[in-house]
Amino acid sequence: MTILPKDLFCSDEAPQADAAIVCGSSDAEELQQRTAAAVQLLLAGKTGLLLLCAGGRGGSQTESDEATQMLSLAEQAGARSQQIISVPGAGEISEIARECGKLLKHDVRLSSFRSLWLVSSAWHMLRVRIVMKHHLPRQLKLFCHPTAAGITAANWMKQPRGRALAENEIRLIDKLLKNGYSLK
Repeated sequence: MTILPKDLFCSDEAPQADAAIVCGSSDAEELQQRTAAAVQLLLAGKTGLLLLCAGGRGGSQTESDEATQMLSLAEQAGARSQQIISVPGAGEISEIARECGKLLKHDVRLSSFRSLWLVSSAWHMLRVRIVMKHHLPRQLKLFCHPTAAGITAANWMKQPRGRALAENEIRLIDKLLKNGYSLK
């Protein structure tokens, strides 16, 4: 199957889910947009818990700073500390998925969860869904909640950065599919 740029932009409607996995970003603007989108779900009553997952590579100081920023942004936007869990050891999307999977299986508070929001930039949603579906417990229903700001389905083709991001995402997804991940 050939993935087209329009396929990258996944979005779901759901009344609510048990928690939201929020993907971090090394880009400050995207980090803010992703965190704000997750807090909107929380404030709208569509979830009661945010799992904040800092991005970055390999436990760097930047990753620690990103986790602190996400927590601060979430609280400034109206989330209470008891509604937030910072996922330890988060990094690349596959590592985030593995860590979230462990947390969901072994944390008594989370083991009964049946549904999750996936929150990230719009252009990133398909890859997030593919990787999370591969690593999270099978009983979980996953819903995509992309940011409304930044590079979206409506504007990606109008700017060089959007086109470059779409091209790179397709390349990364093709690589995942060749390594045993599935679109289903």
